[in-house]
Amino acid sequence: MASNITASFSTASTPLCVLVPQDPLVPWVSDNVLAIVLPTMVYVIAGGFFHLLDVYELFGNYRIHPSQDEYKRNHVTKWQCLQGVVRYHVMQISIGLLLSYGNGPPMVSDEACKIHQAATVVRSVPNLVPVMLNAIGIDARRLSQSTRASSTALAHIIGGNYQSATNNFRGASSSNDFTNFELTLAKISVTVLTPILQYLIALIVVDTWIYFTHRLCHVNRTLYRYVHAQHHRIYVSYAYGAVYAHWLESLFLDILSFVLASEIAQLSPRQSMLFGSAATVKTIGDHCGYVFPWDPLGWFNRNGAEFHDLHHQSWGLKYNFSTYTVFWDNLLGTTWADKEGAEKRYQRVRDLTSRKGTLKGEEPVLDRELEMEVAGGRKVE
Repeated sequence: MASNITASFSTASTPLCVLVPQDPLVPWVSDNVLAIVLPTMVYVIAGGFFHLLDVYELFGNYRIHPSQDEYKRNHVTKWQCLQGVVRYHVMQISIGLLLSYGNGPPMVSDEACKIHQAATVVRSVPNLVPVMLNAIGIDARRLSQSTRASSTALAHIIGGNYQSATNNFRGASSSNDFTNFELTLAKISVTVLTPILQYLIALIVVDTWIYFTHRLCHVNRTLYRYVHAQHHRIYVSYAYGAVYAHWLESLFLDILSFVLASEIAQLSPRQSMLFGSAATVKTIGDHCGYVFPWDPLGWFNRNGAEFHDLHHQSWGLKYNFSTYTVFWDNLLGTTWADKEGAEKRYQRVRDLTSRKGTLKGEEPVLDRELEMEVAGGRKVE
């Protein structure tokens, strides 16, 4: 592959870089629209999957709470929750369509052009070697001279003359042509490293924004009472109730975080499809109420259903604010670390629920009085 690219560059040192409209992924819908509606479609599918597990009582041994506790402890009916979830997705799609209104199809350039531009950067980076050596107290010029006898190419690199160092390996005579190594590294950068960096930046933006705005909603009593408390009416989480929240929280905590992430990371519509869909699956997983031993996300990150469910308990409200990673919780000391204490509190809740909880239609009888008892009589905001 690299040799073919080298041959094409040998005939023209600079490929013609022309932006052209990208064909839509799905013929009958634009990528901009698909990036907006796909996370909602994923939400319906993933939420529906876990709802079926609940209805048919499958994998009950992996549930965090007994299924009947959804009715005994939650302070909102499932119908009310569903209405809030529908409102959230209507807001999300409407805002997305408004922000993308008038945008044409994404404009993209030929891959050869991107690789050529990246190869130019790859070639210029080694020229920084003497600068970095001098910055740490090493005399680059002297080191280059002492190395010349054993390796002329290495001496050129240390001295900041990378282009001369590659002349011996260049397949073409023109100094404007790139080596196979430069082209291969440029291709990896364009197709792998750059997208990974974009996704990483988007993740950092979303994770940081949600952690601090979420924590603010718990620190500020007014915000908690009038806005965030709506989400915490659900003590026993279930998948399709993941985004049940006050409309202000939906707007400023969730939707705005992804708008900022997409802009800062410069995600393309297709990258937004993947990032938004993955984030949706993660949110559903955090609220599904199941802890599976084969959960692939759990292999890389402790922030999962068990982590977030603890935050939904009255005694865990001041802990586990993060949504995607545990970085900020660990750094700022808000990770719940007392695993044994959590188990005792969970068991106490189950005992009290089985003794006190009864059903009266669709309204939960077990309320914050039980939670205060578990917390030792201390009122938890």
